Amino acid sequence: MINITDNNKNACCGCTACACICPKRCITMQEDKEGFKYPSVDKETCIKCGLCEKVCPIINNQTNGKDMPYTAYIVRNNDPEIVKNSSSGGAVTAFCEEILNQNGIIFGAAYDKDFNVYHSSAETVQDLSKFRTSKYVQSDLGNTFSDIKKWLDSGRIVMFSGTPCQVEGLVNFLRKPYDNLFTVDLVCHGVPSPFVWKKYREYMESKFNSKITYANFREKTYGYHSANLTLRFANGKRSVENTNTDYMLKSYFDGICSRPSCYSCPSRSAGRISDLTVFDCWNVTRYVPSVPDDDKGYTAVIIQSEKGKKLFESISDKITKYEADVNMLLQTDGKMALQNPEIHPKRKEYFEMLNSGITIDKVVKNTIPVKTSRKIFGKFRGTLYKTGILKLLKRLK
Repeated sequence: MINITDNNKNACCGCTACACICPKRCITMQEDKEGFKYPSVDKETCIKCGLCEKVCPIINNQTNGKDMPYTAYIVRNNDPEIVKNSSSGGAVTAFCEEILNQNGIIFGAAYDKDFNVYHSSAETVQDLSKFRTSKYVQSDLGNTFSDIKKWLDSGRIVMFSGTPCQVEGLVNFLRKPYDNLFTVDLVCHGVPSPFVWKKYREYMESKFNSKITYANFREKTYGYHSANLTLRFANGKRSVENTNTDYMLKSYFDGICSRPSCYSCPSRSAGRISDLTVFDCWNVTRYVPSVPDDDKGYTAVIIQSEKGKKLFESISDKITKYEADVNMLLQTDGKMALQNPEIHPKRKEYFEMLNSGITIDKVVKNTIPVKTSRKIFGKFRGTLYKTGILKLLKRLK
């Protein structure tokens, strides 16, 4: 029986496999003070079948021992609008479109009307826009795994994209291979707390005295290499902040608000059980010297299976691709595929302050303060971009 307490929260990634597999439906996902969901077992209803433990991706991790993949590419979608509205090169959209062409269904992370992050489905090309751009928040999977199984058993082609632990949780939950399932995992730094995202939104709506109508964690306002978190509000105002000045982004990249399991993630490996692994390609000229970096973004894609290879080959007319060295990619832009983030020494203090009612701006100021130089640079970044100075600084860097 799954038993998660305050002393072993790093033993749960929140994938929901245990709750979905339970034949008595006696496991529910309950949110803790940090905003992460953990399984809670009704012991009176539990029949001790052990299925919850068998499907747990932390207890039964399949990633360890996987062979090193040997094929990788740097990819960009041929549609400039898709690239513009994607976090990097728009490769995942091309995969999704191919699955839809085969009458398939896509599952990925999206926003609800209140900008909570959850896994949703899409069956049309128009619906794919909700999956684009990174969402630096752990998504609520709900009954996604159970829904996917129903579609797979009916013969429908399904594509699922998510973090490595979510993919592994899904594969464990299904308990058998499906030829009609395609999985794409995203190399991640860790999953930030939905509670932190909620507190951030509350603070920003109070600051701008208006409701948020648009959120993009990686908008390319000043180019791919200077992507920022952009919020738009009902009153017409807008907030544009970068990783060094935005309270949500800084909390994420400083590693102070990730799920406990992220700091010891067993799914970090070169070889994955997914069909494809994708991540940002920040240094395209390092892998493909002949290609100039136009600051629009490329996606790195590692092929992990024969199914992944076939899906990749099927989108050749939708993308521009360059073969890359897997080892070099994993040592540089893809290093988070192998390297766990460190626990911030003030993580406990950070969450205690948030839970006490202190607003996120003051919490950040007291735990991971924004440098004055970064504030000044952020304030004039728009001017630097328009005059071309920002582009020159990027080249010098």
